[in-house]
Amino acid sequence: LYISLGLRQKSLPYELRPSLLTKTELAFFQSLQEAVEGQWMITTMVRLADLIRVRKDTPKSQTWRNRIHAKHIDFLLCDHGTLRAKLAVELDDASHQRPDRVKRDKFVNAALDSAGIPLLRIDVQDEYDIDELRKRIADQISKAA
Repeated sequence: LYISLGLRQKSLPYELRPSLLTKTELAFFQSLQEAVEGQWMITTMVRLADLIRVRKDTPKSQTWRNRIHAKHIDFLLCDHGTLRAKLAVELDDASHQRPDRVKRDKFVNAALDSAGIPLLRIDVQDEYDIDELRKRIADQISKAA
């Protein structure tokens, strides 16, 4: 089978990741689940290109598609019935202080804002205040309504 795909090896070089999320992301995900209390569906690692699209008739549209193709949002809160995005959530660790990440984050902020999707940035913490997280989520979603 692999030879018919133009490959000379007997198996492809892929393996299962231990988890979709890092330990830090998983800890936040669990806090996020508690904060939303089932009100929103939480998805993880959503590609920006699957969430937003380039408007029709945009000059140099392929260039704009390329800018969102390899980027993703850490968490996305969606309506259960329609799966419409309600809030993007980014978990920011120390790497977000690097110049390349600052530039990337500014672009993501602007792209989501352009598409009308609110974004909540959360700094990585050892422990999350669930009530505060719940309030910040509600505030962001209500601003966009």
